[in-house]
Formats: sequence, C-alpha cells, structure tokens
Amino acid sequence: MPAIFHVDQARTFSMVMFLSSSPKMQFGTQQQDKTKDGLPKWEVQVVASFTQFGRTENEILKVGVVSHQDPGQVLQNMPQPVELVGFRVGVTPAEKRTDRNGNDKVVGGTAWYQADEIRALNAVPTSRKAAAQQEG
Repeated sequence: MPAIFHVDQARTFSMVMFLSSSPKMQFGTQQQDKTKDGLPKWEVQVVASFTQFGRTENEILKVGVVSHQDPGQVLQNMPQPVELVGFRVGVTPAEKRTDRNGNDKVVGGTAWYQADEIRALNAVPTSRKAAAQQEG
C-alpha cells in the first residue's frame, strides 16, 4: 500500500487559505531543519474547507515546504486563498510499542502534508520552460 498520496486540491477542498509560515525546527533544537541537500524546511499553516456529510468543515493543516526562502514572504504573510502546488498526503503507519512503564500503546497512524510550493490564487502560473527563459 502506498504511503504517499497526491491530492487534487480543487476536487478535495472548496477553499484553501494561507495563514502563516515559519521555519521547521529540528526535533529538540532551535535550529531550522534542512534536507540532505541543505535546503531549508518550512511549516506553512493553511485552513482548508471541505464538505463532509453535507456540512462544510474547516481544518488547519500544517504543510511542509522545502524552499530557499520563507514561502510566506512571497504572499506578504497575508491571509489569502492559495494553491498547494504538488500537494501530497503521507500516512505514518501505526505501530504498537511498549512505553517505559511496560504499557502497550499505539503510535503513528497520523497524516502529514507536503507541497512543492504555495502559490497565491491570483498569481499567474508559468511553465517551467517559460520560467527558465525568464531567468536566463
């Protein structure tokens, strides 16, 4: 069973709104986490609206993004509707573990979210080829 699922945002959510972004910290430290290639990791919070059982529900999602700069900077850190480019959901498998006191407990079984980029809905998308031509 695959552990990562790519999501069609338009078919899943009625709205996704940017709330905030901050550096993702290494566990137990005050240092920003990085990929193996040295790219900084960011945690972007969005509110996602969706319909479930005929009712509108809203949930805050923490979405991981890898970027040289703060993804919120491009959005001027202003709440606004956004597209989660390359949005995917992963699931950490549930595992039964024994704690220090000898008690069994289940850990994992949680969802995590990632995107390649957070883009304002009013932004004009460019193809990779067009973007490369603009840079070069």
